Amino acid sequence: MYTLGYTPTVDYYEYWINPPKQLELEETNRGLNDLFGNRGARHVEERNMIVKRITIPALILLLSVFLRTIDAAEKLVADYGGHAGFQSALWVAKDLKIFDKHGLDVEIIMITGSARSVAALFGGSTQFATGSATGPLAAAVRGSDVKIIAASYNKFPYAFVVKPDIRSPKDLRGKKINILNFGGSNDLALQLALKEWGIKQTEVQVIIGGDAPTRMGSLMAGRMDATILSPPHLTIAVQAGYRVLADMGEMSANFPQSTLNTRGSLLREKRDMVKRFVRSYAEAVYAIKTDAERTTKVFAKRMGVNDPATIKSTYEYFAPRFSFPPRVSLSGVRDTLRFYAEQNVDFKNRTAEEFVDHSLMDELEKEGFFKKLGS
Repeated sequence: MYTLGYTPTVDYYEYWINPPKQLELEETNRGLNDLFGNRGARHVEERNMIVKRITIPALILLLSVFLRTIDAAEKLVADYGGHAGFQSALWVAKDLKIFDKHGLDVEIIMITGSARSVAALFGGSTQFATGSATGPLAAAVRGSDVKIIAASYNKFPYAFVVKPDIRSPKDLRGKKINILNFGGSNDLALQLALKEWGIKQTEVQVIIGGDAPTRMGSLMAGRMDATILSPPHLTIAVQAGYRVLADMGEMSANFPQSTLNTRGSLLREKRDMVKRFVRSYAEAVYAIKTDAERTTKVFAKRMGVNDPATIKSTYEYFAPRFSFPPRVSLSGVRDTLRFYAEQNVDFKNRTAEEFVDHSLMDELEKEGFFKKLGS
């Protein structure tokens, strides 16, 4: 039995199929008006005098400089999914000024859930989306132009956390289980776990409960019997006496948990900019794996956790599991497609290579970028 803990306000699948464009057009028109709109008679007279004195070559040079200035000043927006350690690649790239190093002005915002993330990408609110592979795969099989271009984390990062009186999976029957949302990695991890345990989905009550702090709070308040958590919230729950029923990172299935996604059109039209973003992303992953001192400071700030022991254990749990270079696990995509194909014909007879574009990763590998980071 599935229960919504809130009322959805957006049809995310409709966003994937028919992404809105009107907002983009309105913003573009406003920008053009700001740049070239009415400026008064005096400005017109001055402009005409200048034009008379400028040659055609000079105009061409001026235009090229102007266009480069606009491109350099372009603001990019990328999302991250929450405050767990496996979601930290963009925090580190931002807070360690790695984006700045590669000539990018990036704002990072939190959007929970892969479905919402992909909806924001196609709505034009972001240029880069991160999250589990479930969102971009579900969008792409329906014809949306989304590409998975990298992945920093290719394992389930979760543990199944339960009340102390739940001793085995069979005790979950009839119990309330909290997850982030339907269709995302929380949902997939739960379904795979129930399948391994031989429990039918109809035998438990699955409730949408929000982000990790909210789900942990519901568990501790006694409103839920079980939830899915990762450090630091996993650490806090265990310290409070709750039990880990299973570490989902040890499950047999592979899964691209933290992918970097963008629109195929952006990859084609602004390839150099996308490549610089991937460089920044990869360098952030390298920093996570090798620079504990600076990374843990970012963790503490972004997670809002002041306890050094909790931050240390969170870092030690996640850092070795990050993928460097941050390639997408094609076997993980195949496992995901195979699982969803049992439930949805759209996923049948599809290959991982249809959805993953490793061309930028291949270029960086060939250029020796990843080796240079370690030198």
